Amino acid sequence: MVNSLDLDPEWGAIDLLEEVEAAFGIKITDAEAERCSTVGDLYDVLCSYTPDWDTQQGSCSSSMVFYRLRRSLGPEDKRDIKPATPLTTLGRPVSRLFRRLRKQTGLRLPTYELTWLGQTGGAILMGGLLVAVIGLLTGHWMASGVAVVVAATGLPLLWVDPGRLPVGLVTVGDLAQRTAPLNSELLGKAGGRPSDRWSILVALAAEHGTLPAGQIGPETYFHRRSLEMAAAR
Repeated sequence: MVNSLDLDPEWGAIDLLEEVEAAFGIKITDAEAERCSTVGDLYDVLCSYTPDWDTQQGSCSSSMVFYRLRRSLGPEDKRDIKPATPLTTLGRPVSRLFRRLRKQTGLRLPTYELTWLGQTGGAILMGGLLVAVIGLLTGHWMASGVAVVVAATGLPLLWVDPGRLPVGLVTVGDLAQRTAPLNSELLGKAGGRPSDRWSILVALAAEHGTLPAGQIGPETYFHRRSLEMAAAR
């Protein structure tokens, strides 16, 4: 199925490209970047810069992440935490669980999904900030100040939002596999074998776009504009 990450046409793809360059330690030329309209296009360019990527040696990155997670999650008997352990049995809201794991492991985790509560808070925050900026630009200082106060009311809603697990992420093992590609550089310095290039690219694309990792394929476009242009041809 042809789909899109729905990135911002101006900056979204640039942000993703910069993170890919940082993750792989490469620099993609402007000409090469302009020819990339799908995730598959970017993957082909990436492979041309990293021909020996999959021959690197080291410990399994997913296993390294799992043991870090288990040390952070585990009760006194850490053997109770296994790759097949459902995340829903850990007794914490998703948002609180992920915040704790980020803090204690130092790893970048996949972004959890917001419930209606967090979505409402985010809308209030962004809407208030937008009105505040417009007020400053037009000289309506009082209206701008009120908008800032309104925007601030969205923060508590974001904080207390329990969150939902990302699509396809059910067990501790799932979390380890999805986390490893997001931390290739950090794990590599610790002696880990980097995840394969496609896994890393898809993990980064899922963080920047609106599609879950399992729905991203080589034919996935970066933004709707490219998809519409391709469909018109």
